[in-house]
Amino acid sequence: MKRKVVFFLLKFVFGFGLLFYLVFFNARPQGIIAVFKGVSWPMVLLAFSLHSFGLLFSAKRWKLILDDRKADFSLWQLTQSLLVGIFFNHFLPTRFGGDVVRIRDTRHIEQGMTASLAVVVYERMSGIAALLILAMISSLLRIRFISELPLLYVSLIVSLAGISLLLLAWKKMPRGFLAAIRCPRSWLQKILLKLNMFHGIILDFLEHRRLSKKVFFWAVLLQLNVVLHYFFIGRALNLDRIPFLDYFFSIPIMLFILSFPVSINGVGVRDFFLVRLFVYYHYSASFAIAFSLLDVAFNLALGILGGVIYIFRKK
Repeated sequence: MKRKVVFFLLKFVFGFGLLFYLVFFNARPQGIIAVFKGVSWPMVLLAFSLHSFGLLFSAKRWKLILDDRKADFSLWQLTQSLLVGIFFNHFLPTRFGGDVVRIRDTRHIEQGMTASLAVVVYERMSGIAALLILAMISSLLRIRFISELPLLYVSLIVSLAGISLLLLAWKKMPRGFLAAIRCPRSWLQKILLKLNMFHGIILDFLEHRRLSKKVFFWAVLLQLNVVLHYFFIGRALNLDRIPFLDYFFSIPIMLFILSFPVSINGVGVRDFFLVRLFVYYHYSASFAIAFSLLDVAFNLALGILGGVIYIFRKK
């Protein structure tokens, strides 16, 4: 428990320390305020409204996979769980921290918590795959980035290669392989049996081609909605020098980077990435921090709604 607390504190200090430095020594508060004075509030509302579509697409994708496991959840139930997950994301180290809530909410399906975990993992992996594929396609259409932003290309290619190798290894492992391993310790044997069940459920999903196509369709639709959401944030801040197509490359990379647990909910890391990115388009750090703060404000609003739902459910 002490180790977890230490790691949490390190991530907290790193994330908020980086944000403090960027706000007060790079962007300057007065510069950020000046950016917000010129904001287009109708565009802000339009950007925020796209979250409703995002929740619908996410719930639909999740429901498709759960239905395949003969689970009976409505879109409204799953949407509530998604909002509660967003609430907990604000306190957990990655953007996926709230998935613990989602796994708990669907743990009563057949094969229990293991199947619930497998469903969420499969859903998330489909989203990451869609995100990276969109980034790769859009980057090829903006080929000049290869020489100008090589580090982003390297990270994108390595990420795609990693997912492909993981998928290949998963499919090559025979069913029942982990269960066949004999261990002298009963607790370790139980873990292997759970892992074997988890492996089998993911294989079921991968081998169900029709389901995979539907899940990937909703994953792509969700990611397109996410990119469009960020595009409207840019328009709200009058970031006219950033082409529409470039959002399809830069935003997926940012979201992928935020999946790594180096700070609390991406605090600081998101801002640092945007500052470095906006330099390329000749925008000051003030615009990058303002862009990030709008994104955080939207998520806080959704988190508050999720917190209210969580409290109400507890009653």
